[in-house]
Amino acid sequence: MNAKNTQERVEYSVSKTIGSNMVVQRNSAFNVFGKSKNKGAVIYAEFAGEKNCATVDENGKWCVQFSTGEATKTEQTLKIYAENGVATEFSGILIGDVWVVSGQSNAELNFCVAAVKTPEYQKEINEKDNIRVFSQAREDVMSVKDKEDITIAREDVINENYAWKKTTVSDVQPFSALGYYFAKELSRTVDVPLGMIMAAAGGSTLHELMPAEVAAECGFTEAPSVPVCGFYNSLLHPFTNNSIKGMIYYQGESESNAGSYKKYAGNLKKTVEGYRKAWGMDFPFINVQLTTHMGESVTGWNELPNIRAAQFNAYKEIENSYLVVSRDQNYKEEDPDWAHPYYKFEIGKRAAAIAASAIYGKCDMEYSASPEPVKVTWQDDFVFVDFRYVGDGLKLLDGEKLKGFAVLNEAGDDILTCAEIADKSTVKLKFSGKGEKVQYCMFHNGIIELANLGNSGNFPAPAFEILK
Repeated sequence: MNAKNTQERVEYSVSKTIGSNMVVQRNSAFNVFGKSKNKGAVIYAEFAGEKNCATVDENGKWCVQFSTGEATKTEQTLKIYAENGVATEFSGILIGDVWVVSGQSNAELNFCVAAVKTPEYQKEINEKDNIRVFSQAREDVMSVKDKEDITIAREDVINENYAWKKTTVSDVQPFSALGYYFAKELSRTVDVPLGMIMAAAGGSTLHELMPAEVAAECGFTEAPSVPVCGFYNSLLHPFTNNSIKGMIYYQGESESNAGSYKKYAGNLKKTVEGYRKAWGMDFPFINVQLTTHMGESVTGWNELPNIRAAQFNAYKEIENSYLVVSRDQNYKEEDPDWAHPYYKFEIGKRAAAIAASAIYGKCDMEYSASPEPVKVTWQDDFVFVDFRYVGDGLKLLDGEKLKGFAVLNEAGDDILTCAEIADKSTVKLKFSGKGEKVQYCMFHNGIIELANLGNSGNFPAPAFEILK
């Protein structure tokens, strides 16, 4: 179908989620889309040897779809044009895997801040890497004058200056430290172009990051920083027109008071389901169990241990999900910021190890993840906790005695009398009385000196609480 007036000049815009230097998800549909005031006009596009077209609909929208094949490091060009209009060309496009990193401030924490703890890592940055980044910022959402603009899911990004970038030193600095460390470490094992989308916002609650239908189901009507779903609508939703490989998530500090932990596991599960529905795919979800914060967090985030336990429970309930333990990558007294520990390298590396093993099949999960409790057996005055992902076996990461466990009775008293590693994959707990639940690292300060169970790969065990 041609434009109503073939002499009419066709003007169109292209979504800012698409551009030069982007990574397109392999083996999926690649939607090239935008808007035009010329209803009925035909927009043409060419990509990777394929040519397609689309008609501008009654709502002024158009979308040209391509099929991507296997990953390639050969840069592709995307051409968009109309018979009577300006041609647009995007170059340097790679086909590979696209990952989203989302959550609150510890997901948003910029590389330039975290890099003070890994100054040598600056030398690892190389724009010739097959890694591309798309940075977004909380302040751009907060600076929107008319908040009505973020009460509904946006079709395009909040700042028209956002763009895909190669990993030059300057363009990595404002990107998520967690996201960049993850991509760089994963690239050492997985030889596939990686596109990283930063969609995190400092201080965000879960209901500011969840889709609208999920918020309605969970009963949320108000939020502290932006309208309910505001950060989802503006930072995440614009990218749902194209496929992704997976998501890395780091959120929960904002739920660490007022009893929010009681519904957190269920709400997180519904949020992930909402994300998968929006993208139309069951992508892997890698969640970071919260680290140790001290300082004002002891009173301001007094329910932090309960959120960690809720994150573990959510992990057990969410299909195709994984848990990264970070409690040992903690704030230290000499650090200037108790709320944002700078130690994101090890967390990104751990997430990359899990991805390389469980998702890409390049390594063995037995040696890539934290030891995880899978079975609890009660026998008289003993309880046995069996673990998987122990590598060559469970071990103490610090000291000579196993620390961090508790066995609670109905009154909530700790009746544990002895804890030890019984064999390669089992912890044996002796108690006096009637035990009702097993806890591990259910206290605010989760440093290794206080909860020291790990595996041969030096991965610490997660915080958890398991009822009898």
